[in-house]
Amino acid sequence: MSMTGSAVLFSPAHPFPRVRGKFMQFLSNQKTQIGLLILVPILVLVVLAPYLPLQKPLQTNLRAMMQWPSWTFPFGTDRMGRDVLSRTLEGVKVSLLVGFSVAFISLAFGVVLGTIAGFFGRFVDRAIMTVVDILLAFPSLLLAIGLVSIVGTGIFPVIVAIAFADVPRFVRLQRSLVLGLRTRAFIDAARTMRASKTWLLFRHIVPNTIAPLLVAASIAAANAILVEASLSFLGLGIMPPEPSLGNIIRDGQTYLEQAWWISTLPGAVILAIAISLHFLSDGIRESLDPRART
Repeated sequence: MSMTGSAVLFSPAHPFPRVRGKFMQFLSNQKTQIGLLILVPILVLVVLAPYLPLQKPLQTNLRAMMQWPSWTFPFGTDRMGRDVLSRTLEGVKVSLLVGFSVAFISLAFGVVLGTIAGFFGRFVDRAIMTVVDILLAFPSLLLAIGLVSIVGTGIFPVIVAIAFADVPRFVRLQRSLVLGLRTRAFIDAARTMRASKTWLLFRHIVPNTIAPLLVAASIAAANAILVEASLSFLGLGIMPPEPSLGNIIRDGQTYLEQAWWISTLPGAVILAIAISLHFLSDGIRESLDPRART
């Protein structure tokens, strides 16, 4: 093959039209639209919360203790007269920070370690997968509880603990994707043209694993939000008086019969966020996978 043919084979196409097309397919997907319809209003309220006529999340009002939802307090008040809506919006901010941080960290470490294990194999693969199999033997929530009890409470320790529990799943997924791509015909053709390992990794293998990894990352973000709420509910995550959806639900647990809104409405917000992220993950999968679109 001539040098011109080689250049055509290995010269990367301009990515922006393709990325724009995929993004438009993602936005036109019905499941994506349902997910955005649920998630966007919550995000707008979180962003506008400081400018809305709401009581501050930590402000107490003993004259307005455990009031029913009303125009003044749309989510009612808790046992200390604090506005449940403003506390919920502050808790959503914490939950989204934890969820997307965990997804990003898990994705980054999973891509690096999974690619190394799947592409180079042999001793490196055995060493990485041995550690991964040991970590996968523990339920993710149990592993996160153990790590938080060692590292401590707060947003940063919670992010580290949940991400540490999620990384093994991303490593295994990425390794399986790399192993499947390593024997494909276009990889053999590139090797025939004496393409370097760096070229194979960054031009052919890693880009072709992005679609399933994005789906897994969106699901991981939803699961991380639920795990963070569980940890805070158990008193191991975000500690009071800092609002978190988990500790808000725990505060209202004792008063479910007299003031159901303290726990129920923040719990409904957690459910809505988790459902929206799962719809978005389906939208990502269907927009990036031709087989799903057909």
